[in-house]
Amino acid sequence: MSRSHKLKWRKIINQLRYTHQELDIVKEMSTLAAPEFQEYYEDFCKRRDIDLNELNRTNAERIENVYGANKERLRAFVPYSGSTEIVSYEGDGEEPTYKEPIDDNREIHNIFSKLFKKLAVVLHPDKLNNKDLTDEEKNDMLEMFNKAKWALEERKYFLLVDYAEKLKIPLPENYKEQIFWMKEELTTVQEKIKKEVMSYNYLFSEAETAELKDKLIEQFLEQLFQIKPT
Repeated sequence: MSRSHKLKWRKIINQLRYTHQELDIVKEMSTLAAPEFQEYYEDFCKRRDIDLNELNRTNAERIENVYGANKERLRAFVPYSGSTEIVSYEGDGEEPTYKEPIDDNREIHNIFSKLFKKLAVVLHPDKLNNKDLTDEEKNDMLEMFNKAKWALEERKYFLLVDYAEKLKIPLPENYKEQIFWMKEELTTVQEKIKKEVMSYNYLFSEAETAELKDKLIEQFLEQLFQIKPT
């Protein structure tokens, strides 16, 4: 395979690694902001003399339709300027923009399954017992094995590449096929980031002033209850 294909492969691997890291960060920011959002939301209603209990009671059916079974899913609300409709989504269950052919997906997974097996020859717990290693070295390699297994299951194949390079294990060289799949995966992850950063929890985490936080709560109330706080 040409050197140019390998360089393109290296580039997309780096992009995919970075984008997955970004998604993990924005998700964590949203999660950490959730209780802060709820506390600020309740305080805002008190300051504006809004009877939140009454709103919840009179809009119980609407809340149920939007939230479903999970009443804590504030991150599922996506605000759009000029709209009073609430758009909900399930982050992990979201359909990708591009649906890969099943055979192509299986082929890529098989490629990295083989790479995982090569890693397991070195990292599997049964193999570690037969090596002259310190307890710390065994723990490090066991952690690598568990992360590699997780990476295969979660399709975070770049981590398998990282470990293979670290352990000097030959990498699969069908770069063209990998590049095609990784580009589509990159698009899928980027779409998830776009939706996550439009969630109320994330927007609240980015709001630096009380004024911005108040505006966000106003928009939330308008979308959920179709009221404009005074």
